[in-house]
Amino acid sequence: MPFLRRKLKRVAHNALPGSVTPTVQDALTVPSGIRDITFAAPKSVSVLMALLSPEDYGPGAVFTGHEAALADTLSWLDKEAAFARSGPAFLDCRGLNTTVVLHFASVSQQPHIHAHVLVEPSVTGMDGRTYPVDWGTLDQALAAASSLYLAALRHNLVESLGVTWTRDHHESEWQIVGILDTLLAVWPDTTCAFPSIPQTLVVRQR
Repeated sequence: MPFLRRKLKRVAHNALPGSVTPTVQDALTVPSGIRDITFAAPKSVSVLMALLSPEDYGPGAVFTGHEAALADTLSWLDKEAAFARSGPAFLDCRGLNTTVVLHFASVSQQPHIHAHVLVEPSVTGMDGRTYPVDWGTLDQALAAASSLYLAALRHNLVESLGVTWTRDHHESEWQIVGILDTLLAVWPDTTCAFPSIPQTLVVRQR
């Protein structure tokens, strides 16, 4: 399923001061059996977006890089990890049925760019019929999807803002050079709970 056909939500109350102001397009409904896969940007990316001036278009560039990386990742999941189950058989399908909810802050309203990809429990087979999602194949692809998202995000921000990256060997995470550890410590919270979703799969940074 092309990314632009997904039901994209931007939650206004999670916008950071001075950042891109998102809008709510329509009400979010959560079907039974949904799975929440969360993609989170490195903390330094969230801090950078909070610090940049809107007049410099910096926050918009950060958000656009995040959204584009997410789009690439979801397209990859559609091609490589979206299958239907019919008894013991695996069937090709037309991609995952998802709703994407974009947040700019953690539960405590600290800078934390992340996206909840709400995956519905059914897919449409190539024959037009509805089948259950093969969760096992999707779950096995999440580590690769995480790496793809983070690599795409790093590339996008290098291209748009000229940032450079360094690897935190203690946490094994890539962070933007110039975002001081003291700033990261001021806003440490990366809690991204979605209270209405009973089951959450957090795609961890790698």
